[in-house]
Amino acid sequence: MTLRHIVTWKLSGESREARDVQAAEIAAALEPLIDSVPSVRALSVHRNELFDGDNWDVTLVADFDDAEGLAAYATHPEHRAAGAIIKAHAVGRVATDFIV
Repeated sequence: MTLRHIVTWKLSGESREARDVQAAEIAAALEPLIDSVPSVRALSVHRNELFDGDNWDVTLVADFDDAEGLAAYATHPEHRAAGAIIKAHAVGRVATDFIV
């Protein structure tokens, strides 16, 4: 069993270029968590490619063994630090978790 955690953010930047910079900062904060949070099985961050302004801007896809692994990730100090960076840039968040 794998628990897939997907989170998408709408960013505050007023231009595509500003949102690109914000998305890069978010990716730089999240991507190292694959190595520092033991419960993370897979993790990737993706910048929206199409329909800029209509679609949301950046998406995290992360896999865990179970809900306990996701909870450990959520409370990990390095994840909390990444969350502070995301909160500085995001104006909206949507998430879903499901078994694959």
